Amino acid sequence: MSESLDKTVEATNESMSALQEIAKAVEEEAEAIAQVTEGIDQISSVVQTNSATAQESAAASEELSAEAASLKQLVDQFALAKD
Repeated sequence: MSESLDKTVEATNESMSALQEIAKAVEEEAEAIAQVTEGIDQISSVVQTNSATAQESAAASEELSAEAASLKQLVDQFALAKD
């Protein structure tokens, strides 16, 4: 009976050791997932910033184009002397 109890205790200790290793691996994996999530959040932020900048640039480009067309109309009103 003592031998059987010793085997049970040994098996229990091995199981506990395995469970501790699994818990450690799960914790490390959770940390890695958190880092990946943080990286994705940073990329998302940069993409949003780039998108806003692109929209602002497009609006400024359209405004400059309209101003250039208006200026061209004003300049076209002047007749330049030909030599």
